Amino acid sequence: MPELPEVETIARRLRDVVVGKKIEKILVNRAKSFVGDPSLLEGSVITDISRRSKILQFHFNVPEKMLVHLKMTGQLIYTDKKIRLGGGHPTADWVNELPSKYTRVELRLSDGATLFFNDLRVFGWLKVMDNAAVITEFSTLGLDIHDPALSAQDLYKKWQKRNVPIKVVLMDNSIAAGIGNIYANDALHLAQINPFRLASSLTEGEAEKVYQAAVTVITKGIELGGATIDDYRHIDGFAGQYQTVVRTYGREGEPCKVCGTLIIREKQAGRSTFYCPSCQK
Repeated sequence: MPELPEVETIARRLRDVVVGKKIEKILVNRAKSFVGDPSLLEGSVITDISRRSKILQFHFNVPEKMLVHLKMTGQLIYTDKKIRLGGGHPTADWVNELPSKYTRVELRLSDGATLFFNDLRVFGWLKVMDNAAVITEFSTLGLDIHDPALSAQDLYKKWQKRNVPIKVVLMDNSIAAGIGNIYANDALHLAQINPFRLASSLTEGEAEKVYQAAVTVITKGIELGGATIDDYRHIDGFAGQYQTVVRTYGREGEPCKVCGTLIIREKQAGRSTFYCPSCQK
């Protein structure tokens, strides 16, 4: 699933090309992928794209907004007569002719441009919402992990009440939003904290280390355009480069970059957890 850096990168890429364009027509190829009345946005002009946690928010010159959640395999791909860019789950649709059999929604824009929403496993969605509905949608999310309004002390107080592994809590978007599996693994390695330790066992100083490490890896992820851990990682206009500096994720059996001990992979809450048994206590 695209994490905060990947979604932020998509927002920045698309903002440069779609702001100011009019939505001429919205084609919904799969009804469950689009929630709301598309006619409310047809004829409107895109004024901005923002991000909250892993959700994109399209702003228009009308009261309605459009939220986009890519979930596990969603993509947003923009095409016009000159360029092709976007991001999301890396598949051949990044380069193949569009629309494809996985194209769920098409936003036909002015000047002959199109924004395609593709989704292989169809968990993602686009929703047309008014301001009140947007507020409700975001009400269950904590602040983004790198939001200046969030502090290590805030997290420490919440983690003290959670007798579950710190990695699981770090990925709980109701506490702090935006951390997914790749960056949770790397943050805990940078903080030298074992991912299986209970969140409630962390001292205040350790909580500070985890918080700072999480901010560091998320910031680096945004700087590098996110991670593209797949065969399509070299495609211009789509791929990020965080995978070139990843600390533990996907590195099972490879030496730790700090001490040389081989990285271990174990299952945790249905996901792969990668860590160094020597560095992370």
